[in-house]
Amino acid sequence: MKKSILFFLCCIAVMLCAVMASAEVYDAVGQGKNGNVHVKVTIESGKIVAVEVGEHNETPGIYEPAAAKVPEAIVANQSIAVDSVSGATMTSEAIKSAVEQAVKLAGLNADDFRKSVAKAGEGVVLEDSAKVVVVGGGAAGMMAAIKLAQNGVDVLVIEKGATIGVANGWNCGGPMASNTSIQKAEGVTVTDEMLFNDLTEDAYLTSDSRLLRRVIARTGEAVELQLSTGLSMFLRPDNYGAGYRSRHGYNGQKSDRPAFIEGAYAKAGGRLMCETAGESLIMENGNVVGIKARKSDGSVINIKADAVLLATGGYLGNNSIIKAHWGDIVVNPLGNTLSTGDGLRMAAEAGGMEEESSFAMISNEFGGSNRKGGGWQRSNGAMTIGIYGGLLVDPNGERFFNEYYMANQPLSVGGEAVLRAGKFYAVVDKDFVDAISTVGLFEYLGNPEDWYVGTMTAKGVVLKTLPADLEKAIAQGWAVKADSIEECAKFFGMDKLAETVRNYNAYCEAGKDEEYFKNPTFLKPVAKAPFYVVEYEPSAWGTLGGVRTDSSLRVLRSDLTPVKGLYAAGVDAGSLYCQPYYQVEGTAVGLAFGSGIYAADVIMADLAK
Repeated sequence: MKKSILFFLCCIAVMLCAVMASAEVYDAVGQGKNGNVHVKVTIESGKIVAVEVGEHNETPGIYEPAAAKVPEAIVANQSIAVDSVSGATMTSEAIKSAVEQAVKLAGLNADDFRKSVAKAGEGVVLEDSAKVVVVGGGAAGMMAAIKLAQNGVDVLVIEKGATIGVANGWNCGGPMASNTSIQKAEGVTVTDEMLFNDLTEDAYLTSDSRLLRRVIARTGEAVELQLSTGLSMFLRPDNYGAGYRSRHGYNGQKSDRPAFIEGAYAKAGGRLMCETAGESLIMENGNVVGIKARKSDGSVINIKADAVLLATGGYLGNNSIIKAHWGDIVVNPLGNTLSTGDGLRMAAEAGGMEEESSFAMISNEFGGSNRKGGGWQRSNGAMTIGIYGGLLVDPNGERFFNEYYMANQPLSVGGEAVLRAGKFYAVVDKDFVDAISTVGLFEYLGNPEDWYVGTMTAKGVVLKTLPADLEKAIAQGWAVKADSIEECAKFFGMDKLAETVRNYNAYCEAGKDEEYFKNPTFLKPVAKAPFYVVEYEPSAWGTLGGVRTDSSLRVLRSDLTPVKGLYAAGVDAGSLYCQPYYQVEGTAVGLAFGSGIYAADVIMADLAK
């Protein structure tokens, strides 16, 4: 008997060993948003039994839903054709790519793991209701939602992303605002009048002055509301010469911000539905009475409401809208690409109209970008020289504007110029590269103290890795190095470059730019070989240009009457912004925060009528 039991146990042990031996762990890598995502994949008896995300540099507060949901779905469905997580698409795709590699390493047919996966909620229609539905959990949406909830209004926020952390408002450097406790604590005076006068001058009255005035007056309240949630903020320096310190920054990690905001909202009784995208507005007799939304599981939810606030963050993720306004160009997105113009589309379907005068970009103030180099990479100095005020040319090799604007106002005017060029190119020589990588731009230009922006952002900045960064750009195909300008021109097919450089060098020698009258400080010849030409595509943090509203953020029809029950805030509210972008730092998000507060005020007043 004992021998039988022993024999049985031995058999079991042998079987377990065989099973264990058949389970293999594969280390694979996928390309995420911020670099490689390492994934361990366990495959046993031809099946994927475990997927574990390892080392990566993905954005905290955004990648987590993808790291949790995508592996679980792959294992459950034995398929890499599962849905990506909204707001973390690149992380999701990296995980799926790594799993596909592991499948191939295991000697399996990857096509067997690409079967389509049915959505659990497909065909399901749900019903819900709220007094107010806010579409979008960003700066404007959450400010409005918290204020509404704190005043006893039944409010529901629907957010396309898996978390509100995907929104630009919770990832940016911080908002401008007036009359805040932080400013007062530092003895700094920033009044509504200061901001209003500067923004009105920037806009040349193309934005709605009454609306702008009312929203500016709420920017301070928006900052105080955020402070009340537990967020910690500080006052930033005046980097771009506004003459006052209106921009605030956040202490702590970006990933911390959504938790404070969501916590305050939940405490006030508000409801939040993530992975839920607004699809179309529900209309009755020309009025908005709710919204139809679709959840990530495929189910549809019809939400009845007395008011709907569109705060979807613009259209950075919608190339067709970008091309409709700027042509067949590439704009590399630095912000939230889940913003695909849903607010504009739904407003138009409800009878609303666009505010054409405000279509612009919130451009990248830190450099150029190129898809071949991974979009924009802060670590690559070759991208930085695109805003250094040297010789810039268009695809034909011709100058097209005064490059000083890129060195002094890259976020607004300079960004607008290169956006309209489509692509632009920096042309530099050995002297430039040697100087920038050893002493820095500010010092190379002779320490021009009258260049205020340079004293704040370029003084003492040395790009020690620039020579290596340029070699990397050359290897990736978005830069060229040669002993003659003609060779550089041939690489990019520029017919006019040699002539442009000759003329430019003549201006440098004379000390006067006869073409665009650039500040002589920035006239440095392109004369010493080797020469470099670096190609850039425009890049942007977000978009401007949205729905036309009245001075109370009510969406307007073409006859200038409001669509009852429909409001827009943040960058969806086109009447609040202008082209090009305002020159005061943090204005887009500052006005978004303020417009959320103001929208809540208006909606509560309208509901009380």
